[in-house]
Amino acid sequence: MVKALKYLLKEGIQVYQMFISYLPGTAGVVLRYRYWRKRLRYLGKNVKIDVGVYFQNPEYISIGDNSWIDRGVIILAGPDKSKRERRYIPNPHFRLEKGEVYIGRYVHIAQYVSISGIGGVYISDECGIAAGSKIYSFTHHYRSDKEPDRLDIIFSPQVTHERQFMIEGPIYLGNNVGVAMDSIILPGVSIGSNSFVAMKSVVKDSFGENSLVAGNPAQKVKERFLDGGRKHNEQGELSFS
Repeated sequence: MVKALKYLLKEGIQVYQMFISYLPGTAGVVLRYRYWRKRLRYLGKNVKIDVGVYFQNPEYISIGDNSWIDRGVIILAGPDKSKRERRYIPNPHFRLEKGEVYIGRYVHIAQYVSISGIGGVYISDECGIAAGSKIYSFTHHYRSDKEPDRLDIIFSPQVTHERQFMIEGPIYLGNNVGVAMDSIILPGVSIGSNSFVAMKSVVKDSFGENSLVAGNPAQKVKERFLDGGRKHNEQGELSFS
């Protein structure tokens, strides 16, 4: 009887979560905010969580003020504690714990973006991640680094851990970074402030501030802003764009 009640309670919570996840209109926005405010590590003011958003391990996810998590976004968080063989790519710009996902203020995560934050993801203020883009701090690899001739390494999480090889590395995006539609950012990457990633780029290397990068693999093609992204205001003082 006790097991049956626990099962019904768990199912009831899941049904309620599904209901509010897909409830349209203002009522849905308000209910989702109230629901996730109690479950995320941090949820700032005036955050809009749209229809169909999925959070894995929400206690590892923080979202700053005035950000918008758009329709169908998937954010995976929480550290991987398995003993799967992996290549770890350190990132000195990432200063949180493994598995933490931090999204700053005034950020837009557009429709159907996927963020694998299991290795850690930090998205600074005023960034825009366009529709269909992917950010992977943790992903499967097609072969083992130590034994590249092994034929039993499988590109699937459905096999035993002994037959998987992972790549893990936290990702850091500085302030005012734009990532255009359908781009992919791979483990260990840092992209400096005021940079822009062109549409359908695959970013596997890090880039400094004010970079415009494009291609597969992405390369810096020029600076995003003239004068290093700086301009003089009316008083003659130097300010950043």
